[in-house]
Amino acid sequence: MKSYDVIIIGSGPAAMAAAFPLAEANKKVAVIEGKRFGGTCPNFGCDPKKILYTRSEAVWQAQKLTGTGVSGEIEFNWEDAMQEKNCYTESVYSDIEQSMKDSGIDTYVGYATFIGEETIQVNDQHMKADYFIIATGLTPSDLPFSGSDQLLTHEDFLHLSALPATIAFIGAGYISFEFAHLAARAGVDVHIIDAGDRPLKAFDQDHVHELVKQSEQLGITFHWNASIQSVTANGDQYVIKTEEETVTVNKVVHGAGRKPNIAKLNLDQAGVETGEGGIIVDNTLRSVSNPKVYAAGDVSSTQSLPLTPLSGQEGGLVVKNILNDKKQELDQGAMPSVVFTIPKLARVGYTKEELDKQQVAYDLHDVEMTEWLTYTMIKEDKALGKVYIDQKTNQVLGAEFLTVYADQWVNYFSTAIQLGLKTDALSSVHFTYPSVLGDSSNLI
Repeated sequence: MKSYDVIIIGSGPAAMAAAFPLAEANKKVAVIEGKRFGGTCPNFGCDPKKILYTRSEAVWQAQKLTGTGVSGEIEFNWEDAMQEKNCYTESVYSDIEQSMKDSGIDTYVGYATFIGEETIQVNDQHMKADYFIIATGLTPSDLPFSGSDQLLTHEDFLHLSALPATIAFIGAGYISFEFAHLAARAGVDVHIIDAGDRPLKAFDQDHVHELVKQSEQLGITFHWNASIQSVTANGDQYVIKTEEETVTVNKVVHGAGRKPNIAKLNLDQAGVETGEGGIIVDNTLRSVSNPKVYAAGDVSSTQSLPLTPLSGQEGGLVVKNILNDKKQELDQGAMPSVVFTIPKLARVGYTKEELDKQQVAYDLHDVEMTEWLTYTMIKEDKALGKVYIDQKTNQVLGAEFLTVYADQWVNYFSTAIQLGLKTDALSSVHFTYPSVLGDSSNLI
Protein backbone atom coordinates (compact mmCIF):
# COMPACT_ATOMS: atom_id res chain seq x y z
CA MET A 1 0.00 0.00 0.00
CA LYS A 2 1.35 3.40 -1.01
CA SER A 3 1.52 6.12 1.63
CA TYR A 4 1.43 9.87 1.11
CA ASP A 5 1.56 12.98 3.23
CA VAL A 6 -1.42 14.38 1.30
CA ILE A 7 -3.79 12.82 -1.22
CA ILE A 8 -5.85 15.28 -3.24
CA ILE A 9 -9.05 14.01 -4.86
CA GLY A 10 -9.92 16.15 -7.86
CA SER A 11 -7.65 18.35 -9.96
CA GLY A 12 -9.44 21.64 -10.51
CA PRO A 13 -8.42 25.12 -9.30
CA ALA A 14 -8.75 24.25 -5.59
CA ALA A 15 -6.70 21.10 -6.01
CA MET A 16 -3.98 22.80 -8.06
CA ALA A 17 -3.72 25.66 -5.56
CA ALA A 18 -2.91 23.01 -2.95
CA ALA A 19 -0.86 20.44 -4.85
CA PHE A 20 2.04 22.58 -6.05
CA PRO A 21 2.72 24.44 -2.76
CA LEU A 22 2.58 21.15 -0.84
CA ALA A 23 5.08 19.59 -3.24
CA GLU A 24 7.33 22.63 -2.89
CA ALA A 25 7.17 22.11 0.89
CA ASN A 26 8.63 18.61 0.30
CA LYS A 27 5.41 16.81 1.03
CA LYS A 28 4.71 13.56 -0.77
CA VAL A 29 1.56 14.36 -2.77
CA ALA A 30 -0.79 12.40 -4.99
CA VAL A 31 -3.57 13.84 -7.15
CA ILE A 32 -6.46 11.64 -8.31
CA GLU A 33 -8.68 12.67 -11.22
CA GLY A 34 -11.68 10.82 -12.62
CA LYS A 35 -11.95 12.70 -15.92
CA ARG A 36 -9.46 15.30 -17.13
CA PHE A 37 -6.71 16.92 -15.13
CA GLY A 38 -7.49 20.56 -14.49
CA GLY A 39 -11.14 19.96 -13.68
CA THR A 40 -14.11 21.79 -15.14
CA CYS A 41 -12.74 25.29 -15.71
CA PRO A 42 -10.01 24.68 -18.33
CA ASN A 43 -11.59 21.59 -19.92
CA PHE A 44 -15.33 22.18 -20.17
CA GLY A 45 -16.10 25.33 -18.23
CA CYS A 46 -15.04 28.94 -18.02
CA ASP A 47 -11.98 28.82 -20.31
CA PRO A 48 -13.47 27.12 -23.40
CA LYS A 49 -16.71 29.02 -22.89
CA LYS A 50 -14.81 32.33 -22.94
CA ILE A 51 -12.96 31.30 -26.12
CA LEU A 52 -16.33 30.81 -27.84
CA TYR A 53 -17.81 33.92 -26.24
CA THR A 54 -14.96 36.15 -27.42
CA ARG A 55 -15.72 35.25 -31.03
CA SER A 56 -19.47 35.78 -30.67
CA GLU A 57 -18.80 39.16 -29.06
CA ALA A 58 -16.51 40.18 -31.91
CA VAL A 59 -19.25 39.34 -34.41
CA TRP A 60 -21.81 41.29 -32.37
CA GLN A 61 -19.55 44.34 -32.34
CA ALA A 62 -18.83 44.16 -36.07
CA GLN A 63 -22.53 43.82 -36.86
CA LYS A 64 -23.37 46.76 -34.60
CA LEU A 65 -20.85 48.95 -36.42
CA THR A 66 -21.75 47.82 -39.93
CA GLY A 67 -22.42 50.88 -42.08
CA THR A 68 -20.42 53.20 -39.82
CA GLY A 69 -17.03 52.46 -41.33
CA VAL A 70 -17.29 48.70 -41.01
CA SER A 71 -18.52 46.68 -43.99
CA GLY A 72 -18.76 43.11 -45.23
CA GLU A 73 -20.65 40.00 -44.19
CA ILE A 74 -19.64 38.47 -40.87
CA GLU A 75 -21.18 35.71 -38.78
CA PHE A 76 -20.49 33.60 -35.73
CA ASN A 77 -19.42 30.24 -37.12
CA TRP A 78 -19.74 27.56 -34.45
CA GLU A 79 -17.69 24.94 -36.26
CA ASP A 80 -14.69 27.24 -36.74
CA ALA A 81 -14.96 28.56 -33.18
CA MET A 82 -15.04 24.99 -31.85
CA GLN A 83 -11.87 24.16 -33.74
CA GLU A 84 -10.16 27.08 -32.03
CA LYS A 85 -11.56 25.98 -28.68
CA ASN A 86 -10.34 22.44 -29.26
CA CYS A 87 -6.81 23.67 -29.93
CA TYR A 88 -6.79 24.73 -26.29
CA THR A 89 -8.76 21.93 -24.62
CA GLU A 90 -7.13 19.02 -26.46
CA SER A 91 -3.82 19.55 -24.67
CA VAL A 92 -4.55 21.55 -21.54
CA TYR A 93 -5.31 18.51 -19.36
CA SER A 94 -2.16 16.64 -20.39
CA ASP A 95 -0.08 19.79 -19.90
CA ILE A 96 -1.48 20.13 -16.37
CA GLU A 97 -0.76 16.50 -15.55
CA GLN A 98 2.78 16.79 -16.90
CA SER A 99 3.43 19.92 -14.84
CA MET A 100 2.43 18.00 -11.73
CA LYS A 101 4.70 15.10 -12.58
CA ASP A 102 7.55 17.54 -13.19
CA SER A 103 6.95 18.85 -9.66
CA GLY A 104 7.21 15.38 -8.15
CA ILE A 105 3.46 14.88 -7.70
CA ASP A 106 2.08 11.39 -8.38
CA THR A 107 -1.01 11.36 -10.59
CA TYR A 108 -3.75 8.75 -10.88
CA VAL A 109 -6.66 8.51 -13.31
CA GLY A 110 -9.72 6.94 -11.74
CA TYR A 111 -12.39 7.49 -9.10
CA ALA A 112 -11.34 7.47 -5.46
CA THR A 113 -13.42 5.59 -2.92
CA PHE A 114 -12.80 5.72 0.83
CA ILE A 115 -12.43 2.34 2.51
CA GLY A 116 -11.46 3.79 5.89
CA GLU A 117 -10.77 7.06 7.66
CA GLU A 118 -7.25 7.26 6.24
CA THR A 119 -7.40 4.85 3.31
CA ILE A 120 -8.78 5.05 -0.23
CA GLN A 121 -8.99 2.79 -3.24
CA VAL A 122 -8.37 3.93 -6.83
CA ASN A 123 -8.96 1.26 -9.44
CA ASP A 124 -7.16 -1.75 -7.90
CA GLN A 125 -4.75 0.26 -5.75
CA HIS A 126 -5.04 1.05 -2.04
CA MET A 127 -3.42 4.20 -0.62
CA LYS A 128 -3.25 5.94 2.72
CA ALA A 129 -2.37 9.48 3.73
CA ASP A 130 -1.92 11.73 6.71
CA TYR A 131 -4.33 14.20 5.11
CA PHE A 132 -6.89 14.19 2.31
CA ILE A 133 -8.09 17.20 0.36
CA ILE A 134 -11.39 16.66 -1.39
CA ALA A 135 -11.80 19.06 -4.31
CA THR A 136 -14.17 17.24 -6.63
CA GLY A 137 -16.37 20.22 -7.48
CA LEU A 138 -19.95 20.00 -8.70
CA THR A 139 -22.00 17.73 -10.95
CA PRO A 140 -25.45 18.28 -12.56
CA SER A 141 -28.33 18.05 -10.11
CA ASP A 142 -30.93 15.32 -10.34
CA LEU A 143 -34.10 16.38 -12.15
CA PRO A 144 -37.55 15.09 -11.09
CA PHE A 145 -39.06 14.06 -14.43
CA SER A 146 -38.89 11.06 -16.71
CA GLY A 147 -36.35 11.26 -19.50
CA SER A 148 -34.01 13.55 -17.56
CA ASP A 149 -31.19 11.10 -18.23
CA GLN A 150 -31.40 12.00 -21.93
CA LEU A 151 -30.37 15.62 -21.37
CA LEU A 152 -26.98 16.87 -22.46
CA THR A 153 -24.72 18.28 -19.75
CA HIS A 154 -22.75 21.51 -20.08
CA GLU A 155 -19.75 19.32 -20.94
CA ASP A 156 -21.67 17.70 -23.79
CA PHE A 157 -22.72 21.11 -25.13
CA LEU A 158 -19.12 22.30 -25.26
CA HIS A 159 -18.19 19.20 -27.26
CA LEU A 160 -20.82 19.63 -29.98
CA SER A 161 -18.98 19.79 -33.29
CA ALA A 162 -22.11 21.26 -34.88
CA LEU A 163 -25.20 22.84 -33.41
CA PRO A 164 -28.74 21.54 -34.04
CA ALA A 165 -31.48 23.63 -35.62
CA THR A 166 -33.35 23.88 -32.31
CA ILE A 167 -32.21 23.49 -28.71
CA ALA A 168 -33.75 23.89 -25.27
CA PHE A 169 -32.01 24.70 -21.99
CA ILE A 170 -33.63 23.55 -18.77
CA GLY A 171 -33.30 26.14 -16.00
CA ALA A 172 -32.64 29.88 -16.15
CA GLY A 173 -29.26 30.27 -14.45
CA TYR A 174 -25.71 31.02 -15.58
CA ILE A 175 -25.25 27.96 -17.77
CA SER A 176 -28.52 28.32 -19.66
CA PHE A 177 -28.18 32.04 -20.33
CA GLU A 178 -24.54 31.88 -21.44
CA PHE A 179 -24.97 28.86 -23.70
CA ALA A 180 -28.31 30.09 -25.02
CA HIS A 181 -26.67 33.32 -26.19
CA LEU A 182 -23.87 31.40 -27.91
CA ALA A 183 -26.34 29.14 -29.69
CA ALA A 184 -28.71 31.94 -30.69
CA ARG A 185 -25.87 34.01 -32.14
CA ALA A 186 -24.91 30.95 -34.20
CA GLY A 187 -28.39 30.92 -35.73
CA VAL A 188 -30.08 28.28 -33.55
CA ASP A 189 -33.73 28.46 -32.48
CA VAL A 190 -33.28 28.57 -28.69
CA HIS A 191 -35.67 27.94 -25.79
CA ILE A 192 -35.11 28.41 -22.04
CA ILE A 193 -37.56 26.51 -19.87
CA ASP A 194 -37.74 27.32 -16.16
CA ALA A 195 -40.00 26.11 -13.35
CA GLY A 196 -40.16 29.63 -11.89
CA ASP A 197 -40.33 33.17 -13.16
CA ARG A 198 -37.25 34.75 -11.62
CA PRO A 199 -34.08 33.98 -13.58
CA LEU A 200 -30.55 34.68 -12.34
CA LYS A 201 -31.76 35.22 -8.80
CA ALA A 202 -28.42 36.44 -7.46
CA PHE A 203 -28.45 39.53 -9.71
CA ASP A 204 -30.34 42.82 -9.77
CA GLN A 205 -33.74 42.01 -11.20
CA ASP A 206 -34.09 45.32 -13.06
CA HIS A 207 -30.95 44.41 -14.96
CA VAL A 208 -32.10 40.81 -15.39
CA HIS A 209 -35.41 41.94 -16.89
CA GLU A 210 -33.53 44.06 -19.42
CA LEU A 211 -31.27 41.12 -20.24
CA VAL A 212 -34.33 38.90 -20.78
CA LYS A 213 -35.80 41.56 -23.08
CA GLN A 214 -32.63 41.74 -25.15
CA SER A 215 -32.39 37.94 -25.15
CA GLU A 216 -35.92 37.77 -26.60
CA GLN A 217 -34.92 40.28 -29.26
CA LEU A 218 -32.04 37.95 -30.10
CA GLY A 219 -34.59 35.22 -30.73
CA ILE A 220 -34.52 33.26 -27.47
CA THR A 221 -37.94 32.03 -26.34
CA PHE A 222 -38.59 31.83 -22.59
CA HIS A 223 -41.07 29.46 -20.97
CA TRP A 224 -41.77 30.60 -17.40
CA ASN A 225 -43.50 28.67 -14.61
CA ALA A 226 -43.11 25.58 -16.76
CA SER A 227 -43.00 22.41 -14.70
CA ILE A 228 -41.58 19.69 -16.94
CA GLN A 229 -43.42 16.37 -16.85
CA SER A 230 -41.26 14.40 -19.27
CA VAL A 231 -38.65 14.49 -22.03
CA THR A 232 -39.12 11.85 -24.72
CA ALA A 233 -36.85 11.00 -27.64
CA ASN A 234 -38.60 10.83 -31.02
CA GLY A 235 -36.11 10.13 -33.79
CA ASP A 236 -33.73 13.10 -33.97
CA GLN A 237 -36.07 15.20 -31.85
CA TYR A 238 -36.96 15.49 -28.17
CA VAL A 239 -40.47 16.22 -26.99
CA ILE A 240 -40.61 18.25 -23.78
CA LYS A 241 -43.98 18.12 -22.04
CA THR A 242 -44.85 20.66 -19.38
CA GLU A 243 -48.14 21.16 -17.56
CA GLU A 244 -49.12 23.83 -20.09
CA GLU A 245 -47.49 23.00 -23.43
CA THR A 246 -45.28 20.77 -25.53
CA VAL A 247 -41.94 21.95 -26.92
CA THR A 248 -40.13 19.94 -29.61
CA VAL A 249 -36.42 20.47 -30.20
CA ASN A 250 -33.36 18.63 -31.52
CA LYS A 251 -31.30 18.81 -28.31
CA VAL A 252 -32.01 19.44 -24.62
CA VAL A 253 -29.35 20.73 -22.22
CA HIS A 254 -29.34 20.50 -18.41
CA GLY A 255 -28.85 24.00 -17.00
CA ALA A 256 -30.94 23.59 -13.86
CA GLY A 257 -28.31 23.67 -11.17
CA ARG A 258 -25.43 21.58 -9.88
CA LYS A 259 -24.75 19.67 -6.68
CA PRO A 260 -21.56 18.62 -4.81
CA ASN A 261 -19.81 15.80 -6.64
CA ILE A 262 -19.44 13.37 -3.74
CA ALA A 263 -21.65 10.37 -4.58
CA LYS A 264 -18.77 8.06 -5.58
CA LEU A 265 -16.47 8.90 -2.66
CA ASN A 266 -18.10 6.58 -0.10
CA LEU A 267 -17.62 9.27 2.54
CA ASP A 268 -19.49 7.38 5.23
CA GLN A 269 -16.57 4.92 5.34
CA ALA A 270 -14.30 7.86 6.14
CA GLY A 271 -16.61 9.22 8.81
CA VAL A 272 -17.02 12.45 6.82
CA GLU A 273 -20.25 14.27 7.57
CA THR A 274 -22.12 15.76 4.61
CA GLY A 275 -25.18 17.91 4.06
CA GLU A 276 -27.13 19.43 1.21
CA GLY A 277 -24.34 21.95 0.62
CA GLY A 278 -21.62 19.30 0.45
CA ILE A 279 -18.94 18.24 2.91
CA ILE A 280 -19.52 19.96 6.22
CA VAL A 281 -16.40 21.86 7.24
CA ASP A 282 -15.38 24.36 9.89
CA ASN A 283 -13.94 27.81 9.15
CA THR A 284 -10.54 26.25 8.43
CA LEU A 285 -12.11 23.98 5.75
CA ARG A 286 -11.47 20.86 7.84
CA SER A 287 -14.17 18.22 8.05
CA VAL A 288 -16.11 18.59 11.29
CA SER A 289 -16.11 14.80 11.74
CA ASN A 290 -12.73 13.60 10.38
CA PRO A 291 -9.70 15.80 11.16
CA LYS A 292 -7.67 14.10 8.42
CA VAL A 293 -9.99 15.44 5.71
CA TYR A 294 -10.24 18.94 4.24
CA ALA A 295 -12.65 20.05 1.52
CA ALA A 296 -11.96 22.97 -0.80
CA GLY A 297 -13.86 24.60 -3.62
CA ASP A 298 -17.45 23.98 -4.65
CA VAL A 299 -17.66 20.59 -2.90
CA SER A 300 -17.53 22.13 0.59
CA SER A 301 -20.40 23.58 2.61
CA THR A 302 -18.95 27.11 2.83
CA GLN A 303 -21.77 28.63 0.73
CA SER A 304 -19.22 30.59 -1.30
CA LEU A 305 -19.93 31.29 -4.96
CA PRO A 306 -18.91 28.55 -7.41
CA LEU A 307 -16.14 30.64 -8.95
CA THR A 308 -12.61 29.64 -9.93
CA PRO A 309 -10.73 32.34 -7.93
CA LEU A 310 -12.59 31.44 -4.75
CA SER A 311 -11.82 27.75 -5.20
CA GLY A 312 -8.15 28.60 -5.66
CA GLN A 313 -8.19 30.71 -2.52
CA GLU A 314 -9.71 27.83 -0.54
CA GLY A 315 -7.07 25.43 -1.84
CA GLY A 316 -4.35 27.82 -0.71
CA LEU A 317 -5.93 28.14 2.71
CA VAL A 318 -5.95 24.36 3.17
CA VAL A 319 -2.21 24.26 2.41
CA LYS A 320 -1.52 26.80 5.13
CA ASN A 321 -3.62 24.85 7.61
CA ILE A 322 -1.88 21.57 6.83
CA LEU A 323 1.61 23.05 7.04
CA ASN A 324 1.12 25.36 10.02
CA ASP A 325 -0.03 24.65 13.55
CA LYS A 326 -1.83 27.97 13.76
CA LYS A 327 -5.01 27.53 11.76
CA GLN A 328 -6.28 30.24 9.45
CA GLU A 329 -9.97 30.80 8.85
CA LEU A 330 -11.70 31.42 5.53
CA ASP A 331 -12.30 35.08 4.70
CA GLN A 332 -13.10 35.58 1.03
CA GLY A 333 -14.38 39.13 1.00
CA ALA A 334 -16.18 40.55 -2.02
CA MET A 335 -15.97 38.46 -5.17
CA PRO A 336 -17.16 39.74 -8.56
CA SER A 337 -19.46 37.50 -10.56
CA VAL A 338 -20.27 37.79 -14.27
CA VAL A 339 -22.78 36.19 -16.63
CA PHE A 340 -21.09 36.12 -20.03
CA THR A 341 -24.00 37.06 -22.25
CA ILE A 342 -24.18 40.06 -24.58
CA PRO A 343 -24.52 42.36 -22.75
CA LYS A 344 -22.71 40.99 -19.70
CA LEU A 345 -24.50 40.94 -16.37
CA ALA A 346 -22.27 41.46 -13.34
CA ARG A 347 -22.26 42.20 -9.63
CA VAL A 348 -19.90 42.50 -6.68
CA GLY A 349 -20.54 43.05 -2.99
CA TYR A 350 -24.02 43.50 -1.54
CA THR A 351 -27.22 43.73 -3.56
CA LYS A 352 -30.09 46.08 -2.77
CA GLU A 353 -32.12 43.22 -1.33
CA GLU A 354 -29.29 42.21 1.00
CA LEU A 355 -28.71 45.78 2.19
CA ASP A 356 -32.41 46.39 2.80
CA LYS A 357 -32.66 43.14 4.76
CA GLN A 358 -29.74 44.20 6.95
CA GLN A 359 -31.27 47.70 7.29
CA VAL A 360 -28.06 49.39 6.16
CA ALA A 361 -28.25 53.12 5.41
CA TYR A 362 -26.95 53.60 1.88
CA ASP A 363 -27.17 55.87 -1.13
CA LEU A 364 -28.07 54.25 -4.44
CA HIS A 365 -26.47 55.64 -7.58
CA ASP A 366 -28.76 54.22 -10.28
CA VAL A 367 -27.28 55.30 -13.60
CA GLU A 368 -28.15 54.71 -17.24
CA MET A 369 -24.93 55.04 -19.23
CA THR A 370 -26.32 54.36 -22.71
CA GLU A 371 -25.76 57.90 -23.98
CA TRP A 372 -22.21 58.17 -22.67
CA LEU A 373 -19.59 58.34 -25.40
CA THR A 374 -18.09 54.95 -24.48
CA TYR A 375 -21.40 53.23 -25.26
CA THR A 376 -22.62 55.34 -28.18
CA MET A 377 -19.30 54.58 -29.93
CA ILE A 378 -20.02 50.85 -29.86
CA LYS A 379 -23.78 51.25 -30.45
CA GLU A 380 -24.74 49.38 -27.28
CA ASP A 381 -28.52 49.06 -26.88
CA LYS A 382 -28.55 49.86 -23.18
CA ALA A 383 -25.89 50.22 -20.49
CA LEU A 384 -26.98 50.22 -16.84
CA GLY A 385 -25.19 50.54 -13.52
CA LYS A 386 -26.05 50.61 -9.82
CA VAL A 387 -23.60 51.47 -7.05
CA TYR A 388 -24.41 51.35 -3.31
CA ILE A 389 -22.52 53.76 -1.03
CA ASP A 390 -22.50 53.54 2.77
CA GLN A 391 -23.97 56.80 4.13
CA LYS A 392 -21.76 56.71 7.21
CA THR A 393 -18.38 55.68 5.80
CA ASN A 394 -18.68 56.69 2.12
CA GLN A 395 -17.36 53.25 1.19
CA VAL A 396 -18.70 51.21 -1.69
CA LEU A 397 -20.94 48.38 -0.47
CA GLY A 398 -21.88 46.86 -3.80
CA ALA A 399 -22.13 47.44 -7.53
CA GLU A 400 -24.17 45.89 -10.34
CA PHE A 401 -23.96 46.38 -14.11
CA LEU A 402 -25.52 45.38 -17.39
CA THR A 403 -23.25 46.28 -20.31
CA VAL A 404 -20.63 44.63 -22.49
CA TYR A 405 -18.14 46.34 -20.18
CA ALA A 406 -19.72 45.01 -16.97
CA ASP A 407 -16.71 42.82 -16.18
CA GLN A 408 -14.41 45.85 -16.19
CA TRP A 409 -16.74 47.79 -13.93
CA VAL A 410 -17.11 45.08 -11.29
CA ASN A 411 -13.35 44.49 -11.21
CA TYR A 412 -12.90 48.20 -10.51
CA PHE A 413 -15.48 48.24 -7.72
CA SER A 414 -14.24 44.93 -6.35
CA THR A 415 -10.89 46.62 -5.74
CA ALA A 416 -12.66 49.47 -3.97
CA ILE A 417 -14.70 47.15 -1.75
CA GLN A 418 -11.90 44.76 -0.85
CA LEU A 419 -9.50 47.58 0.01
CA GLY A 420 -12.15 49.59 1.84
CA LEU A 421 -11.60 52.68 -0.31
CA LYS A 422 -13.83 55.70 0.21
CA THR A 423 -15.49 57.51 -2.67
CA ASP A 424 -13.24 60.56 -2.36
CA ALA A 425 -10.19 58.31 -2.76
CA LEU A 426 -11.75 56.68 -5.82
CA SER A 427 -12.57 60.08 -7.31
CA SER A 428 -8.96 61.18 -6.94
CA VAL A 429 -7.70 58.44 -9.28
CA HIS A 430 -7.06 59.51 -12.88
CA PHE A 431 -7.90 57.22 -15.81
CA THR A 432 -7.39 57.65 -19.53
CA TYR A 433 -10.20 59.32 -21.43
CA PRO A 434 -12.15 58.32 -23.38
CA SER A 435 -12.25 54.86 -21.81
CA VAL A 436 -14.59 52.75 -19.72
CA LEU A 437 -13.10 53.71 -16.35
CA GLY A 438 -12.60 57.28 -17.54
CA ASP A 439 -16.28 57.77 -16.69
CA SER A 440 -15.99 56.30 -13.17
CA SER A 441 -16.53 59.62 -11.37
CA ASN A 442 -20.05 59.72 -12.81
CA LEU A 443 -20.94 56.60 -10.83
CA ILE A 444 -19.74 57.65 -7.37
